[in-house]
Amino acid sequence: MNNRPYQICTNCVMDTSDTTLRFDEARLVSVLLQLSHEHPAERASGRARPSPKSRLLSTRSRKRAGDAEHDCIIGISGGLDSSYVTYIAKEKFGLRPLMFHCDTGWNSDLGVSNIQKMIDGLGLDLVTEVVNWEEMKDLQRAFFKSQVFRRRHAAGSALFSAMYNFAARNGFK
Repeated sequence: MNNRPYQICTNCVMDTSDTTLRFDEARLVSVLLQLSHEHPAERASGRARPSPKSRLLSTRSRKRAGDAEHDCIIGISGGLDSSYVTYIAKEKFGLRPLMFHCDTGWNSDLGVSNIQKMIDGLGLDLVTEVVNWEEMKDLQRAFFKSQVFRRRHAAGSALFSAMYNFAARNGFK
């Protein structure tokens, strides 16, 4: 039970319903406080420096792949998060990602268009796996009937499984 008074961030919609959030005296959430320590000009220009851990992981990935055509696999949905990760991996870390998309039957035209723009704009290769729609419906029905709170976990399970199996079959770590 959350005993602290209700607060909402002065900069976004995050509030005390998330008990892990902390606020400063200006009522900014801790996540925003952490971001505000970056130099504003770097943040605004997209030139923020990668963390040492990110640099280490990308260096390991490049070394492990050697002369292979691709040194990592990235799942892409056509949304902002996976598109941004793709851009950072390719342009900031110099990785050669193979893009992986899993079509669970719920693709939007916008998402498909965004994927194509990323592939064309960054010169990447794309593999798409289409999930059997009847199996997907059965899985979603099972999640619904079992009263799983987040029914989208059915699609997430399919996505993770498809990408993991593809990566294992094709030698990606």
